[in-house]
Amino acid sequence: MEHTKAEKNILVRLDHPFLMKLHYSFQTPDKLYLVMDYINGGEMYYHLQNDGVFSIERVRYYAAEITLALEYLHQNGIIYRDLKPENVLLDADGNLKITDFGLSKDGMEEESARTETFCGTPEYLAPEIVEGGPYTKSVDWWSLGCLIYEMFTGLPPFYDEDLQSMYTKKISEPLEMPDEINDDHAKDIINKLLDKSPDTRLRNAEEIKRHPFFNGINWQELFNRQTQPPYIPNVKSKDSIAMIDTSFTNLNVEKEVGKKDRSPVCEKFEDFTYVGDPNNTKISND
Repeated sequence: MEHTKAEKNILVRLDHPFLMKLHYSFQTPDKLYLVMDYINGGEMYYHLQNDGVFSIERVRYYAAEITLALEYLHQNGIIYRDLKPENVLLDADGNLKITDFGLSKDGMEEESARTETFCGTPEYLAPEIVEGGPYTKSVDWWSLGCLIYEMFTGLPPFYDEDLQSMYTKKISEPLEMPDEINDDHAKDIINKLLDKSPDTRLRNAEEIKRHPFFNGINWQELFNRQTQPPYIPNVKSKDSIAMIDTSFTNLNVEKEVGKKDRSPVCEKFEDFTYVGDPNNTKISND
């Protein structure tokens, strides 16, 4: 319940070109609804599975948009905590939208603010989370390093089918740089983001944006969506469902909406209803 409340409260505050936007939220006696952007270019996970690896141009472009999104979240006191290919969507134009804020932590305005909750997806957890100690917003930059590595290679770093072995590698084994990553600037930023020590890890957004790996990125034009994406999803329109997983499109909407929860808890979600301003300049709660 607390994660659900936190997600809605965080979504209400977000207004960024590379983050999912909440337009409405409402509830019935046994269901909660979040009405968000319709993003139909497919998950990054789908495209990685389909293509195997991305070109350096795609990696750089996606990493840059994610950097701007994380910078915005951190400036607003939010640790994202669940960056992974499944939570990064492509829109019809080829730009990214990060979604799913169910594990995000609010109230982290101070640069030194720490939290201790063990949560996230195992492959992308920073070592300090695995060790069970307090951590800061720098865990998101570790996850970005994991994602850059995976976009180049098809697998996240330190990957092992055995969970405990993977955790051990994260904590104690050096990072292996495979042959697929043959760009010196890419190697450098990955090594600096995947520094096991959060104190020496590359974790300042301005420093990250100045890294030579991002040479050629005009950050203001990127933010304004004035840059041509290196890949355009194969969708014929912004309404297309061609790249939406059939497990969703095959759902019987009437059946799903009508299905009753045996133990409804929605009455405990006070002030869940939200209506966004149509001009996207103001918000209102009731």
